[in-house]
Amino acid sequence: MPLAHIRRAALAAALCATTASAVAAQERSAEFPTYLQPGFTFTPGISLAGVWDSNVALAAPSGRAAGDQMFLFEPFGQLELVSPRTELVAGYKGYVRRYMDVDALNSYDQRSYFSLRRLATRRVTVFVNNEFADVPTTDEVELNGLPFTRTGSKSNRLAAGVETRLTKFTDLNVRYENTWVKFDREAPSLSDGWINSVETDIRRRLNERLAVGAEYGIRRADLDQGQRTLWFHDVGGLVTFDVGPHTQLSAAGGYSFLNDTLLERAPSGPYMRGELKHALDRATLGLSVEKSLVPSFGFGGSSDSEEVRGFIQMPLSRNRLYIQSDALWRRSSPLEIEELELDTIQVSNTLGYSVVRWLRLEAFHIFTRQDSRITGGEINRQRAGLQLVVSQPMRIR
Repeated sequence: MPLAHIRRAALAAALCATTASAVAAQERSAEFPTYLQPGFTFTPGISLAGVWDSNVALAAPSGRAAGDQMFLFEPFGQLELVSPRTELVAGYKGYVRRYMDVDALNSYDQRSYFSLRRLATRRVTVFVNNEFADVPTTDEVELNGLPFTRTGSKSNRLAAGVETRLTKFTDLNVRYENTWVKFDREAPSLSDGWINSVETDIRRRLNERLAVGAEYGIRRADLDQGQRTLWFHDVGGLVTFDVGPHTQLSAAGGYSFLNDTLLERAPSGPYMRGELKHALDRATLGLSVEKSLVPSFGFGGSSDSEEVRGFIQMPLSRNRLYIQSDALWRRSSPLEIEELELDTIQVSNTLGYSVVRWLRLEAFHIFTRQDSRITGGEINRQRAGLQLVVSQPMRIR
């Protein structure tokens, strides 16, 4: 397969994975068709949706879980560049929310993203990714260990790195990531802060289907406006295996060490993650599992996290009738508060139909649930609606 085709396939897979992880964390966002045409392509658009929200205040059952209807207007735009050495995707989405009864919850929120991959030499590829989100509730933020509250937040995740082919069979990858979050109001269960991490792995291809390697990662979390610092060290190995021409399996595991001066003991333990992806002619299916010690912007500053995620993605450019589905289960166990656990479930389903290339009709349903061991700690929220999406790619000469 030509190198350019391989890079384009990798970019398409990355975009699908990004969409799958983001859909369950936001009110409802229209997906961009990605055609990966040579040159510049700009896709402007708008979406109009009527949404029913069963729990606008994210109240527990013991409280008043008031529901309401909402009108959602979403302007968006995406710019793509595809060339023999460079691939760029940048986009912006705004969310104008207007509730029928609870006017105090009306808001204008926004998201933006940027992805750049550059083939610097035949052996070196550099990349930069950035995602920014300004959202009204914590169940719309993809961050570990956050309790569900009607609290707005601004967050940003920046990643950059280098992928290097050292020899014909050996690759070295280095990745830096910075994540920060700031909440609109103070709460005892929420903590502003930022996380800096560096991850590196080296892998050796034993044959066309199997590769093995080793990895090391270090993370520093500065929480409570810099008043608390935590260090995480992860050391382990990894393996990737192409089960078939359209199926890939990857797994990694090792040991995590945490240095936190506020804890009487230094927690440590094994970590693991695995991912299975299968590409069909008109859809991509994926399943992943992960267990690790992670920094948390919620209770305690650090937690033991277990996560299972699955998704189905049908590219809009290849399907007139399509389904987009994403499901997540996560258990976050704070290391400081042993009697507390957060069990989180997020499920998002969309059924869509492309009337013409520039017009789509979608029906969607989003379910979020979080439960803890504290009294009244169960929160359920359902959102369902119909959406009209208008978008049209334009080539830029």
